[in-house]
Amino acid sequence: MIEQLRTARWFGGKSRAIRETRVLDRATWLDGVSVCLVEVQYERGSPETYVLAERFDEPSVARGLLERFAGASLETERGGSLEFRPTHLFRTIPVDRLSEVAALRGEQSNTSVRFDDQLILKLFRRLQFGPNPDVEVGWFLTEHSDFRGTPAVMGSLAYIDPQGREASLALLQRFEPNRGDAWTTTLQRLRTVLEGGDPAESVGAMARLGQTTGDLHLALASGTGDFAAEPISDIDIGDWRQAIHDEVQLAAEGLAKRDIQVDGAALLKRADGISGLKGALKTRHHGDYHLGQVLERGDGSFVIIDFEGEPAKPLAVRREKRSPLRDVAGMLRSFDYARHAALRAGDASDAGRLRAAAAWYSAVREAFLSAYFETVNRAAPSLLPSDVDAPVAALELEKAAY
Repeated sequence: MIEQLRTARWFGGKSRAIRETRVLDRATWLDGVSVCLVEVQYERGSPETYVLAERFDEPSVARGLLERFAGASLETERGGSLEFRPTHLFRTIPVDRLSEVAALRGEQSNTSVRFDDQLILKLFRRLQFGPNPDVEVGWFLTEHSDFRGTPAVMGSLAYIDPQGREASLALLQRFEPNRGDAWTTTLQRLRTVLEGGDPAESVGAMARLGQTTGDLHLALASGTGDFAAEPISDIDIGDWRQAIHDEVQLAAEGLAKRDIQVDGAALLKRADGISGLKGALKTRHHGDYHLGQVLERGDGSFVIIDFEGEPAKPLAVRREKRSPLRDVAGMLRSFDYARHAALRAGDASDAGRLRAAAAWYSAVREAFLSAYFETVNRAAPSLLPSDVDAPVAALELEKAAY
């Protein structure tokens, strides 16, 4: 079993010494096909639990699992259960008419299969107890909002252990035909700009993305309970400031080891701009927002995906409410990364290319922010602070340091 784990793309403990593995629970979810929950004990650090699913990407198995989402409940060997939960949209799926089943390649932490061009079934390979933000946020947006800029959730699969603790195993979503992720399409447009092309198409695309991002944040601020917007407190400000300070300090120490010096005092002063969020609201947000988390449809509209948050952080941290501007800062950093990636693909020292890249970055940043703030402030002016420059700069610093 250890070798099976080590060779799996999705196994996150490849660099750690494994002491032993043990089966926590097992269930037969189709005739002759089982799913196994395996705890991995390491020589150092906390254990992790992974999901081993037999023949998950085989067409006959995937189709059988899809049918279970109508509402099946299965007992496990150790007294737990598997609960297949449909949303109201599941009944619209022509399950018996779906013909092609194909495994998706390239995923690092999950395993997914596609049914025709209609559905995606994602299996979460690492098991963590508690609400999974990808399931939780997707379910909320599907069942309780009018936002259509994310794949609709058709159902989810949960594991409930004998003590009643719950963990997400899988998510069933509508497949969104697309021309690629926004990282890819943005780089394609930027290369054209660096070759002397018109930046208008790229600027227009980022304006549309700004509006879509604003619509997402409005939807996430419209709920109750776990999705209710709350005032940002002095305690929040203090905690966030300290977290940014810690990230900056850690990054500065890492750079110093490479003989790269930074003005730590200036960076810490910039981090203090987070205090400008006082009086605004905190909500659920994407949590790991960048161009790679967005798909571009054929008509130029955008679809936001993967609400799991930063994967290295605990579920509780990924579910915390924060200012929506944290997502904005993440996307702005992504624009900057795209600029440097495009420059590295050619002569990075060419003065004309450098000027074109700088002008492009300034234009797409302005287009994104203008469309975003217009969208949010028109519908929910109390969601954001009146002066956003300092908080955005502080949050960009947090993203850069991380």
